Amino acid sequence: MKNYNKIIAVAMAGAICGSTAFSSISLAATKSSEKEEVIYANLTSSGDVEKIYAVNIFEDKDIVDYGVYETVKNMNTMDKINYSNGKITIQNSEDKLYYQGIMKQNTEMPWTIKVRYKLDGVEYAPSELAGKSGKLEISISIKENKKCKKNFFENYALQTVVQLDTNLCENIKSDEATMANVGGLKQLTYTILPGNEKDIKITSDVTDFEMSEIQVNGINLNLGLDKDSIDTSSLTGELDKLKDAVNDLDDGANELNDGAKKLDDGAVTLTDGIKTIQDGLDQLNSKSSSLTSGSSEVLSALKTIQSSLNNVSTSSKDLKQLSSASTSIKSGIDSLVKGLKTVDSSIDTYNSSLKKAGLNSASELAQKNKQALSALGITNTQRKLYSAYTSGGSQAVSAELAKLAQAGDSEAVELYKQVSAGNTDAVTQYVQAAGKLISVETLLKADASYIEGSSKLINGIDAQMSTSSGQTTLMSGAVSLQTNYKKFDASIQDLVSSLNNLMANMTQLKSGINKLTDNYATLDSGIKEYTSAVNKITNGYSKVYEGALDLVSGTHSLYKGTTELTDGTGEFKGETSDLDSKVDDEVDSMIDNFAGGDFEVESFVSDKNTDVDSVQFVIKTEAIKKEEVKVEEEKTEELNFWQKLLNLFRK
Repeated sequence: MKNYNKIIAVAMAGAICGSTAFSSISLAATKSSEKEEVIYANLTSSGDVEKIYAVNIFEDKDIVDYGVYETVKNMNTMDKINYSNGKITIQNSEDKLYYQGIMKQNTEMPWTIKVRYKLDGVEYAPSELAGKSGKLEISISIKENKKCKKNFFENYALQTVVQLDTNLCENIKSDEATMANVGGLKQLTYTILPGNEKDIKITSDVTDFEMSEIQVNGINLNLGLDKDSIDTSSLTGELDKLKDAVNDLDDGANELNDGAKKLDDGAVTLTDGIKTIQDGLDQLNSKSSSLTSGSSEVLSALKTIQSSLNNVSTSSKDLKQLSSASTSIKSGIDSLVKGLKTVDSSIDTYNSSLKKAGLNSASELAQKNKQALSALGITNTQRKLYSAYTSGGSQAVSAELAKLAQAGDSEAVELYKQVSAGNTDAVTQYVQAAGKLISVETLLKADASYIEGSSKLINGIDAQMSTSSGQTTLMSGAVSLQTNYKKFDASIQDLVSSLNNLMANMTQLKSGINKLTDNYATLDSGIKEYTSAVNKITNGYSKVYEGALDLVSGTHSLYKGTTELTDGTGEFKGETSDLDSKVDDEVDSMIDNFAGGDFEVESFVSDKNTDVDSVQFVIKTEAIKKEEVKVEEEKTEELNFWQKLLNLFRK
C-alpha cells in the first residue's frame, strides 16, 4: 500500500511541477480540446478567499462560452468579447485565445484552507508577525468544502508548497514534508491524494520573520495504472493459508465442543453417583446414634447387673433389659453392615455410570480434560496480544502487534497486513477469539485439578470398602463385628436364660457378669470410635458432593463456552471463505481510486460548458512582508501581453 502512495506522490509531483507559473501552459495546439480552464484563487495570509478568477483557453475561431463573471478581459488579442447574461461569444483572430473572468464573490472553492501562526506559544495575526523573532509554529488545515457542489475534491490531487528563507529561519521541522533547497530557500512540499484532507504543522526558530506566499496546486490525477499488471498472488497465497488455518481452528473448536459435551455428561453422572453415596452415608450415620445409644444401654445394664449381683440381688427385670439391649445392638450392627454395602454398591453404580458415558474411570475423565486442554492449541501470539489487551486495551494491542510483526512473528505479520489493508476489525476478532480460548483453558485447568482430587477420594473410599489380603478394612471390620456380635448376643441370650434358670448359682453368675462388663466396656469404647469415624466420613463427603455440583456448573459453562466458540469459528469460517476474492476486489478498487482516469472533466465556471479538456487550480496566500517605504512610481507605458501574463503571479 505504501509503495502505491510513493508511486502516486512521484507521479503527481511530476504532473504538477511548474504549474505555479502560467508559462507552464503549452501554447502548442491541442487537437482534442475545445477549452481549458485554469482557476486562480488569491487568499489572505490566513487562508480567507479574496478573489477567484478563471483563465479560459480556446483554439476555435467562433467561440461560445458560459460563465457568470463580474468582469471579463481579452488577454492576448484585440478581439472583442461579447458578454451578456452569462454567455460569452468571441470571433478569434489568432491560433489561441486567452480571456480572463473575475468570478462572483460568493463562488465556493472545492477546498477550505486555514492558516494559523503562533510565536512562542502565542497566536498572532499574520499582519502582526512580520519582523518578529522567536519559536514559530505554522498550522495549515486543508479540508473539503462541502458547499462546493462540484466533485473536484474526490478526484483532484493537491500539491502544497511552503518556502522559508534559511537566512531568517533555522531548525525547520515538519512531518510528511518533502524538503529541498532552492537557492537560499528551504522548500517544503506536501502531496494530498484525491478525497483526502490534511493538517500540516511546521516549526522553526525565526529572526526578523518574513515569508513568501503559500501555494496550493490542484490537478486531476491520472496515473494510468493497469491493475491487471499488479501481481497479488503472494497476498492471496497467504490468504489461502489463513483460510486453511481458520478451517483447522473451526474443526478443532468442534472437536473441543464434542469433548466438552462428554465431559459435561460425565460430570453429571459423577454427581449422581456421589449423591447416591452421600445418601447411603447419611443413612449409615443416622444409625450411629442408635448403635451408640444401644451400646451405652447394654453397658449400663451390665453395670447395673454387676452392681446388683455384688449386692447379692439379681432381678429378672435386669436380665430382660440386658437381653433387649443386646438385641438392639445386634440390630444396629446389622443396619451398619447393610449401610456399608449400600455405599459399596453406590460406588460400583458410579463407576458403571462412568463406563456408560464412555469413560473407564474418573482418572480417564481427568485425562479427557487434559486432552481438551491440549486441543485448544493457543499460540504464543494469541497469549501476548490478549495479555496486552487486558493490561492496556486497544492501544497496547496495536503496540504489541507492531512489535511482534517487526520481530517476524508470522501470525502477527498476517494480522498486521489486514490492519494495513483497512480491516481494523480483524485485530478485535482475533483478540476476542484468543480471550475465549484462554478463558476455556483456565476453566479446564481448574476442572482437571478438581477431578483428580475427587478421583483420589472416591478410590480411597472404595479401597476401604473392600477386603484386601492380610488387612482388615472398614467393610471387613464391620462384617467381623456383625459375626462376632452374633456370637456375643447368643452368649448374652444364653446367659440370660442360664441366669433365669440358675439364679441360685450366684457366685458363678457374679464372676461371669464382672468379666462380661469389663469386656463390654472395651467394646462400647470401640463402637463410639467407629460411629465417630462414620460421622466424619459423612461430613467430609458432603463437601465432595458440593464440589461435584460446582464441577457440573463448571462443565455446563465450559460446554456453553465451547458451543459459543464453535458458533464464532463457524461464522469466522464463513466470513473468510471468500476473503481472497474480497481482497482482490478491494485492491482493484484501491487501484481504481489511485489511478484516476475515469473522472469526466467538468467545467468549474459553468455547467453549460460541456466540452472542457482540463481544469487546473492555482491557489496562493498573501506573503508576510515587513512594511516598506512607499515610493511614488512613475507612470509606465501600457503593458503588453507577456507583461500582463507575468503580473498574474505577482498578485
